Amino acid sequence: MNKSVNKHKRGESGATLVEAALVYPLLFLAIFAVVEFGFAFKDWLSVGHAAREGAGAGATFGNDPSADMLILRGVEGTLDLAAIGVGTRARVFNPNGGSSTTYTYTPGSGCTDIPGCCDWTPCPDPFRPNSYVVPSWNPVSRDISAPFTDRIGVEVQFTHVWLTNLFFGTSDFTTATDYQIEPQVFDP
Repeated sequence: MNKSVNKHKRGESGATLVEAALVYPLLFLAIFAVVEFGFAFKDWLSVGHAAREGAGAGATFGNDPSADMLILRGVEGTLDLAAIGVGTRARVFNPNGGSSTTYTYTPGSGCTDIPGCCDWTPCPDPFRPNSYVVPSWNPVSRDISAPFTDRIGVEVQFTHVWLTNLFFGTSDFTTATDYQIEPQVFDP
């Protein structure tokens, strides 16, 4: 009787190993899928938030000569908080017709010792005369007079790299937002 109990126990442990060999890969695949898609979802939400922050800044700063730089600072701040950003492209555009300028985020691009470094290429900061590039839609020409002001749009594109490449290699997340520029009725 003792021998049959031992044989029965050996048979159960063999079945348990087979079950584990079948279930564990599926369990690990499910865990990796949740982690992968969680990171992708975070990046997708961050790109949308960055576009809204940039468009909100553009609506506030209106025709300030450094409006595009301030828009990009808003986008940059959101991307830095999400720990993404290198290679991100931001496009500031006129949704009512035409002109736009696309900028690429390149943090620490050769000016790490200069305070207030311009981490965007081309640099839209008018206070850096050596590197300043006038945007296609010059901020100074934006209509800020009430009641019909211009609209300003910001599009942010980020390339998400998947960690395990089990599902995809890379995915581009793009979000565009446009706001009405606030009228500048209180001129100093």
